[in-house]
Amino acid sequence: MNAVVWILALALSFIASVYLLAAIMSAVRALQPPLIGLSVGLSLAFVGAIWSVLHGGSHYGAYILCVAAFAVGIAAGALTRRSSSTEARAGQTIRLSAAHLTLVAGSIMFLIPFVWLISTSLKTDEEMAVFPPVWIPTQQVTSDVINNKDTGKPAGISTWDKGDQKIRVVETADLPSGKVQVQPISDKGDAVGQAATVERSDLTKIRHISPRWENYSEALEFLPPETHYGLVFLGNTLLITFFSTIGTLLSSSLVAYSFARLRWPGKNLLFVLLLATMMVPSAVTMMPQFLIFRSLGWIDTLRPLWVPAFFGSAFNVFLLRQFFMSIPTELEDAAKIDGCGAFGIYWRIMLPMVKPAMAAVAIMSIMGAWNNFQGPLIYLSSPEKMPLAYALQLYQTQHGGEPGLMMAASTLVVLPIIVLFFFTQRYFIEGISLSGLGGR
Repeated sequence: MNAVVWILALALSFIASVYLLAAIMSAVRALQPPLIGLSVGLSLAFVGAIWSVLHGGSHYGAYILCVAAFAVGIAAGALTRRSSSTEARAGQTIRLSAAHLTLVAGSIMFLIPFVWLISTSLKTDEEMAVFPPVWIPTQQVTSDVINNKDTGKPAGISTWDKGDQKIRVVETADLPSGKVQVQPISDKGDAVGQAATVERSDLTKIRHISPRWENYSEALEFLPPETHYGLVFLGNTLLITFFSTIGTLLSSSLVAYSFARLRWPGKNLLFVLLLATMMVPSAVTMMPQFLIFRSLGWIDTLRPLWVPAFFGSAFNVFLLRQFFMSIPTELEDAAKIDGCGAFGIYWRIMLPMVKPAMAAVAIMSIMGAWNNFQGPLIYLSSPEKMPLAYALQLYQTQHGGEPGLMMAASTLVVLPIIVLFFFTQRYFIEGISLSGLGGR
C-alpha cells in the first residue's frame, strides 16, 4: 500500500510541477511581477516540502507529499488562469509546460547512463562500489614533502580520529596486519611529533574533486603491444565503416531511384518482395551467408563485414524511394530535354535533391558498422583483424574486475559515434521526418 501511495505522490508532484512551470511562464509572458514572485515562491516552497519529506524519514511522508502536491497544483493552476488572457491561452500554456517538462525528464533519464559511464571512467578503485554512488570523482589529497614508503609516491593525507581530537596525518605505509602507519603533520604539511600505527577505520581520507585521467592511458597500456594502443582495432573499424557507408549509399540510392522513377515490368511486385524481406529474421539468413562466404574463402577477413552493404538494404531503399517520389517530374522532363540520360538524372538531379535522406542513411550505416559485434564474432578469429566492438568484449573478459579501466575503454569506443550524432542529428531527424520537395 505504501508503494502505491508513493507512486501517486510522484504522479501528483509531476502534475504540480507542470502547473508551476505554466504559472511562471504565463506570469513572465504577461509581465506581472507580483504573479511572478508568487509563482517562484510557490515553486521554492514546493521544492522545500519535497526535500523535507525525502529527508524527514516520516512514515506519512508519501501522504504529506500527496496533499502538498495537490494543493500546490490547484494554487498554480489558479495563478496560470489569473495571468492568462483567456482560458484557452491558459490551457495552451499548461500543455506546453507538460510537453517541455516531459522532454526534460526523458532527456535526464537517457543521459544518466552516459553520465555514469563518464563518471565511473574517472573514479579511483575505492569509489567504484561506494553506496550511495559518487557522481563527481574525487581523490585523496597528497603531501608535497612526504612519500609513501611502499609506493614511493606522495603520501595521502587523512584525519585521525584520536578520541576527542582530530589530528591531520599522512599515511606513510600500509602494514601487513592491515593497520596504517601515519605521521602527524602541521597545517603547512611538515612532519610534527612521533609516527604512530592506527586502524584503517580510525582514518578519514581528506578528498578533493579530481578526476583520475590516468584510467584512459592505463586502459590503452593494457592492450597487447601488437595492437599499437588500439590503433589496429580503430583502423579495422574505420575500414569497415567507410566501405559499408559507401556501399549502402550507392546501392540503396540506385535501387530506390529505379523503383521510384523508372518504368520496367514487375517493378511493383519486386518492390513488395523487397519489403517482405524486412520480415525475415536475421537468424534465418545467418547460416546461408556463412556458407557463401566460406565457399568464397572470405572467412577471417573483413570482406563479409562490408561487401553485403553493396547489395542494398530494404529499409534504406524504401526511405530513399519515398524521397525520390516526392520530387516533381518536371525536373526530370527538363533534364531529358537537355539530353541527360537516366544515370545522369540520378547523379545530377536526384541525389542533390535527397541530401537529408542520404545523410540519415549514412548516419545509420555508420552507427551500425561501428557497433557491429555479431558479424566479427562469426567471421573473424585473428586478433589483428578485430574491430573495436569485438575488441571491447575481449577486453571486458580480461579486465571486467576493473570498472575504471573498463568504463574508460568503453568511453573511448563510444565517444566518436556520440560526437558524430551530436553534430549530425539535425540531418538525421530531417531525413527521417521530411519527405517534401528537396527535403525542405
